[in-house]
Amino acid sequence: MARTSRLANLLNRSQRKLIQKKTQGRALRRKKMIPKTIRFWTKLLMHSDRKMARRNIRFGRLAVAALTAVSAMGSLAPFALATRLPADLKTQIGTHMPAVKLFRLDGSLQTGAGELYLPLMPPAGFQPVKGQEVLAALPASGKPDLIVFGNGWSFLRVTQQGPHRSLKLPDGVSEKLKKHILTSKFPSDLLVPDGFVLPLSLKSIRSDVAVNIIDDVSILKQAKEADFVPDASGAGVVIATSPSCGKLALIDDKSFKKIDEIATEGTPCGITYFGGIVYVADQTKHRILQFDPTKRVFLGQIDLPTKCAPKGVAALKQSKLLYVSESATNQIAVLELPSGKVLLRMKVPAGPGRLAVTPSGSHLLVLNATAGVLTLVNTATQRMVAAIPIGSAPGFMTISKDSQLAFVASKGANTVAVVDLNKKAVVHKFPTGTSPTGVALNNDETKLFVANAKENTIWVLDLKTKEKVEEIKLPLDLDFPGEITLMPDGEHLLVSSEATDTVGILNTSTLKFETQPIIGFTSDEIKWFPIASTKASR
Repeated sequence: MARTSRLANLLNRSQRKLIQKKTQGRALRRKKMIPKTIRFWTKLLMHSDRKMARRNIRFGRLAVAALTAVSAMGSLAPFALATRLPADLKTQIGTHMPAVKLFRLDGSLQTGAGELYLPLMPPAGFQPVKGQEVLAALPASGKPDLIVFGNGWSFLRVTQQGPHRSLKLPDGVSEKLKKHILTSKFPSDLLVPDGFVLPLSLKSIRSDVAVNIIDDVSILKQAKEADFVPDASGAGVVIATSPSCGKLALIDDKSFKKIDEIATEGTPCGITYFGGIVYVADQTKHRILQFDPTKRVFLGQIDLPTKCAPKGVAALKQSKLLYVSESATNQIAVLELPSGKVLLRMKVPAGPGRLAVTPSGSHLLVLNATAGVLTLVNTATQRMVAAIPIGSAPGFMTISKDSQLAFVASKGANTVAVVDLNKKAVVHKFPTGTSPTGVALNNDETKLFVANAKENTIWVLDLKTKEKVEEIKLPLDLDFPGEITLMPDGEHLLVSSEATDTVGILNTSTLKFETQPIIGFTSDEIKWFPIASTKASR
């Protein structure tokens, strides 16, 4: 009994110890958990504090920067209100620019006639030239277009260039003076004149002034178009292209003597005219050159995609559009004038070459030499409306004044096709000599002149009887005729030569060649273009 009691006590004691251990274990685990929880929340709070601190520091820095900027603006404010010209500069302006009557708050000068001169502040680091009030004035006599003073300040005269008011450096500016101008700056408070644009070549002088910038070529083209006035006497110039030599020959339209030659550094092919500018397709450089026939200078170029090989050009004056045949891609590009922006391209049959717009402006005609067709494009919709079979290798064409008929020479078929543009069909074919090229109507459109390249002849066809009435042999120094063009007087026919360095002038009344001016290279297209009056070209 006593033994049993002891065993019970031992068992109870063991159970109590076990229970005590379990209880102590739970308590210990609780003690361990509390520090972990505390550490977690402590870290979280510390992280938040650091993040908040960094954010506060960032905001603090921004606030300091803002206060600094405001302070700086406040300190500069008096100078931004007006550009103050140095007192001695005003005195010098009065001496050298007596026409100036008003010093404007932005530093601009205004003459009694209302002309404006815009100021340019000296380049950074410029050292005034002692003892020299004026460094340069161009032109040297009369009112200057540009004047540079000894302290580095410059003034450029604002001129009207077509629809814009703009600036341009006068002729005779040295490289040193040009560098000085291009490193000068407009005052930041400059008041930009109404209708003013800055040429791209002078972009560096803009500073932070808000002003429209246009490329120099666009300004020149728009000015040329706006100012162009044809010479009252009807004077013009004959231009012949030479693809093989890369040149243009300029011929006087009265004496028929060569007066100039212009290198294109490319392959000039088709030429056309719009708004005082001659547009020249450069086949190998993939561009359209813009040439001023009055001043005999290039105004710029319109770049086209590489490997498009532009060959023919034609202008639609009514809509201010330029059509370009891209012979390598079998497309016609439609460009806006005078900007040169490509509006669209259209696919045409293979081998597009020479182009012509009907006098009415309703259709564009495309000669597709590879396909042997004449393509008609509606100029209102810019869609191809017909592809008329002509014969092998059509190369040249001419159109009647009433826009009803087109005459197309087919070099490979030895024919001239007469195309009714309303019916969109060939209504007659004239047999010709070997390899017909250029075609031209006489003034009353009763006769058709046809150049036969391999025979070196010009045939005269009667359009009423449909018979050949005359065959004219070319002079010995005029070989392989290309384009032929009737002069505005109706009395002379221009004849190009693809094999010799001369061109021919045929009298349409006597049917005799009057002269063969030497141009020094072969020729392909030859056309007459008007020039501007002396007053307009100044």
